[in-house]
Amino acid sequence: MPGHPVNGWRQPPYWRLRFDRLLHGRCHFCNGPVADGGLCPGCREDLPWITAACRCCGATLSSGAATCAGCIGDPPPFQRTHALWQYRDGIDDCLRAFKDRGDIAMGRLLTDLAVAALTRRGLRLPGPLVPMPLHRDRYRQRGFNQSVLIGRWLGGPCLEDLVERSRNTADQRGLDARQRRANLDRAFRLRRPPPRAVTLVDDVMTTGASLRALAHCLREGGAEHIRVLVLARAV
Repeated sequence: MPGHPVNGWRQPPYWRLRFDRLLHGRCHFCNGPVADGGLCPGCREDLPWITAACRCCGATLSSGAATCAGCIGDPPPFQRTHALWQYRDGIDDCLRAFKDRGDIAMGRLLTDLAVAALTRRGLRLPGPLVPMPLHRDRYRQRGFNQSVLIGRWLGGPCLEDLVERSRNTADQRGLDARQRRANLDRAFRLRRPPPRAVTLVDDVMTTGASLRALAHCLREGGAEHIRVLVLARAV
């Protein structure tokens, strides 16, 4: 399966880390001294890292099984999900600050931490990155697409215009899994045929309904190998 190594993705340049250390020099969480990257070693270690998860959907598992019961009974249209953190213990607040309040620096910090972790793991992902599309009306309200920014900061090939969000769906928050899937029916449309292998990128996976719908759209267009990379996964 085609792929590219994480160490080929963009890393924070040395001058930027030096500038951050000299200008700020304090941890974003505890205000303690910062070695590099905006977090002290203790706070970085204390983040809710996911260490055992379902290979398909990225949900945390304590049983030691490779796949959760939900994915065995209803397999998603993607083969693998990589999620860095559980969506709690400060990560939830950080991602809301990024997406809802436009804290771009926080989004960049989290993506830099993700790149460092994925590099240590030697992870290889298939094909180019495909960020979760945002409807043009939602884009005008927010002013940016957080998934596109994450994809750019990760580096590597990033297909920002491969898929469009053709319907401005209702906010997914407050909907259960069945309602989320119905809300997203035919919400995406391909602009051109996709590569055979792609990696979908988003900030958070909750029920996975949006990523399932996007993956179904890509599969209908001819994609065969689909993985998912998200910064956080709801518990």
